[in-house]
Amino acid sequence: MNIFEKNVKKIVILAVVAAAFSSIFVKLTSAPPMAIGFYRLTFALPIFAVMTLTKYKAEVMSLTKKQLAGCALAGVFLAGHFFSWFTGVGHTSVASATVLAMTDPFMILIISVFIFKEKTNKKAVAGVIVAFIGSVIISGSDYSISADVLFGDVMCLFAALFIGLYFIVGNKFRKGMNAAVYVFFVFLFCWITFAIGMLVTGTPFTGYSTNDMFWIFVMAMVCQIGAHAVFNWCLGYTSALYVATCENLETFIATGLAVVLFAEIPSLWQIIGGITIVAGVMYYTRHEGDSNGV
Repeated sequence: MNIFEKNVKKIVILAVVAAAFSSIFVKLTSAPPMAIGFYRLTFALPIFAVMTLTKYKAEVMSLTKKQLAGCALAGVFLAGHFFSWFTGVGHTSVASATVLAMTDPFMILIISVFIFKEKTNKKAVAGVIVAFIGSVIISGSDYSISADVLFGDVMCLFAALFIGLYFIVGNKFRKGMNAAVYVFFVFLFCWITFAIGMLVTGTPFTGYSTNDMFWIFVMAMVCQIGAHAVFNWCLGYTSALYVATCENLETFIATGLAVVLFAEIPSLWQIIGGITIVAGVMYYTRHEGDSNGV
């Protein structure tokens, strides 16, 4: 066991801190959401390509059409998550954005139960209902501020929906695949989706300021590599429950950063709604594997 494996739980915390900066970096750039997504993947993808194609060439060559199709679908959903998230953060507060994006367990439960007819348990359902109540509290509070802020909240809920779909696809198609290979191809198809999106929407590929490109590059290094890639590595050495629980800290870290950097002071209702969502998600995470059905 090397030094990284011995300190994997500390590394998870560092990855959570890195992930918490995502909303901050979005606030620091004026580039449109489609361009942010495209260049975030453009900067990060070559690093994943070199690592994967040099170390796991045999695994890459052995991929089936079904596995590639699964990676493509996951990549599309991940692109939807990024686009919705970048759009939402641009219209609402960091506090609202981060907690609303955490409601993906609610989306996963709805899809799993009503589309795939999977069984769940009462405690998991209770946790999701609590999280949903928290999202209603926040959205109602933000609507009283402006419809534009509410639009941002809705986009963050879409971000939660897309990441939920991303997780479901990963659960269905990732079996038998090397984690590094899976992540690389998902990011590749995510990048392709953004490239097509740039062309379809007429979003320019050039003309962005040095400041915009700098913060997108930093976002790619810190969030795409320092968070996404590290989380996937950590799952090989610690439990998914530990990683998921630690990710709940992202909300509080991001909100604290926004208070310091942008003077975004959460309202009382945002605080109440945020705590409600975090409590609901943590309760769901704790009980989602329980065997008693509803």
